[in-house]
Amino acid sequence: MSRVPWNVGGGPKPPAHDAIVPVRSDLAVPEVRSDGVRRELDAADVLSKYFASRTGSRAKRLEADRRRDTFTQQIQAQGKTSHQASTVEQLAANADIAAHLGVEVGTPVGVRRRVMYADDEPLQLGDSYYPLSIVQDSKIMNPADVVAGTDQILEDLGHTPTRYEDEITWRMPTAEETATLRMVTGMPVGRLLRTTFDQHDRPVEVYLVILPADRHVLLYDVPAD
Repeated sequence: MSRVPWNVGGGPKPPAHDAIVPVRSDLAVPEVRSDGVRRELDAADVLSKYFASRTGSRAKRLEADRRRDTFTQQIQAQGKTSHQASTVEQLAANADIAAHLGVEVGTPVGVRRRVMYADDEPLQLGDSYYPLSIVQDSKIMNPADVVAGTDQILEDLGHTPTRYEDEITWRMPTAEETATLRMVTGMPVGRLLRTTFDQHDRPVEVYLVILPADRHVLLYDVPAD
């Protein structure tokens, strides 16, 4: 798949309504249930403003005095309670992850997988991939909640996050994603792939987020200069 740079205010032209969309066998097959989808989309209290351009920013972490990660800050600001169910593992980087981390295919990486909740509703899935040489034996490789946030841990390890590169695509969810996120049939998801770079412009994390379309607003604050 070719990578098309995101052009804020002038993005790629959407396909025509009669464009042919390829069907993959591993994706959930949508049913035509516009009434059910409409009810979900009209429920404004379900939507979460996900401040993608600010997520994990050093300023927000310092503002929170390292007591709360930025996801928790955003959810609590909307009057809800956040929590995460996390697992960790070590594996060999596949071609896509290796390319984004700037390492060889097969390089050991640490993975932190999360189901992230607002109150009791699963809001999103988030998988983070790190060079194992950086995060091994750190709090990132412990499934317990990282109260200060993983970006703060990276900074403590000598890799201060300084910029992010986001790739956003949309697709239908897999059957597993539909079940885990308790999605209505026919609802698409956003796929946000964020690469984090440290103070030496080294990629130190690839964060892959799956966002149900009826629960999120991606809000970017982009300087004009």
